[in-house]
Amino acid sequence: MPKSSAFGNVVRPKSADELFSLLVSDSLIGGRTVRMWRGQENSSWQLHSTAYRRLLLSDKPVTEAEIQRYEVKLLARATHRGFRSSDTGQLSDLELLARLQHHGAATRLMDFTRSAMVALWFATRAAFDVDGMLIGVHTDHLGGYEGEPNAKSYEEIFSSLVKYDLKHSQTWEPSAVSARVAAQQSQFLYSPIVSLPSGSLAIEKPEHLLCFEISGEMKGEVQKVLTSLFGIHHTSLFPDLDGFGYANSFRFEQYANSRW
Repeated sequence: MPKSSAFGNVVRPKSADELFSLLVSDSLIGGRTVRMWRGQENSSWQLHSTAYRRLLLSDKPVTEAEIQRYEVKLLARATHRGFRSSDTGQLSDLELLARLQHHGAATRLMDFTRSAMVALWFATRAAFDVDGMLIGVHTDHLGGYEGEPNAKSYEEIFSSLVKYDLKHSQTWEPSAVSARVAAQQSQFLYSPIVSLPSGSLAIEKPEHLLCFEISGEMKGEVQKVLTSLFGIHHTSLFPDLDGFGYANSFRFEQYANSRW
């Protein structure tokens, strides 16, 4: 099996048909098939959160302590601006981080999804001159659950992760704080900062990942299948005003969002 310097063994399908066939193949996935999925348009990208990448701009080593100081300040500033309030009441620290993340702020939460098809769209939506990567993390090797709230404070959550020196990531499904969260079947992964070939997200063993490397030449073909067969496109995944405006900007020809 081919190898990636970041992710170890990867699957390299030769066509879109083979890719979709492999995604539902029991022989490849094996056993209980519940995974959290992430699509990256460049296969060389490691698993780093946006907060990690933002702190790298300071030309200092990014540590767990630095991430925590940064996010505590971010939460305080967002609360002061009134962003903790929602139609359903006051957001918890994790919910506020999720809201900020989906509006472009840099946090340690890494965007994953419960849908392999949604992740595949993100892996193939752009950069047609480079290979993309579809990454699945088996839920047997994650802490946390779907559909359960987490109202603990930021300090409670992340001090316990450090205290117990967890070697695997935690997952959390946010409530529908925005239309995007629901449309993208969002599920976040987070962990203490680590240094691994795969990145700063804690993955205990490379074999806990299932990775599909998708050639740049294949991306357009995959996008056509996702749009025509599954109804997955920019306006379905970004159903808010900002998403509509972006999808109808100068970046796309006028019929780019039409299925026929």
